[in-house]
Amino acid sequence: MNNFFNTLQKQLVELISFGLTFLCLGVIVQLLINDKLLGWDPVGNIQDAGPSFIGVIALVVLYLLFQKKAK
Repeated sequence: MNNFFNTLQKQLVELISFGLTFLCLGVIVQLLINDKLLGWDPVGNIQDAGPSFIGVIALVVLYLLFQKKAK
């Protein structure tokens, strides 16, 4: 059972890391071309979500940093 949770945790960390990478890439590309990406507006979505989205991102980044430091 412990092995299952370790595997699940590792997959979740990898998925969150991939999602953050994809989001950062979307923001950078949108800032460079100054237009939506195939109907996706990552900068607008972040601005609309406001502090709640920034708080979630901060928690995820802190968690990932904690995980890397613990290893």
